Amino acid sequence: MPKKVYCNVVKHRLLDNKKEIEDVTKVGLPTIAHPTTTVKSSGMVADVDMPDTTHLDAMELTVYHNNGVNCRYLSDPGKHNFDMRVARQQYNVPKGELGAEGFKVRAIAVHVKTEKGDVESGNPLGYTERYSVLRYEEEQNGEVITVIDAMAGILKWNGKDYTSDVDNLLK
Repeated sequence: MPKKVYCNVVKHRLLDNKKEIEDVTKVGLPTIAHPTTTVKSSGMVADVDMPDTTHLDAMELTVYHNNGVNCRYLSDPGKHNFDMRVARQQYNVPKGELGAEGFKVRAIAVHVKTEKGDVESGNPLGYTERYSVLRYEEEQNGEVITVIDAMAGILKWNGKDYTSDVDNLLK
């Protein structure tokens, strides 16, 4: 039996360079994917795509918005410092109680493009902004669980540093 069941996001807030961005309808978090090398060897009955655990493919962050307060700054060229705060509902199964949990995402990203959308009746003229991610962090209930810094060469999940082990071999 599960101890906690996460129900839904009850509220979220996005800040870009310390400005609160209003009327954000959705934030598309990046896909984190390791590049692979196909391993073939005599005696193997199948090829294996082996992931490189010390490297990641380029990551993209997406912000969907309806041009609310401060949304115009989302398309500024250059670097953006995002801070997204999320409250998500959880159900504590053994206690039978509903509660909330905090989740934060911090990202440093560079604006790549703006998709202006369509002009039509009933449409609030929403835009989609796309960014290339330089640094990405996730924090759950005050504990940092993911840190990826493309430029500094940092890959950490749940406190384990996946790049320092290799760096130590080269000393």
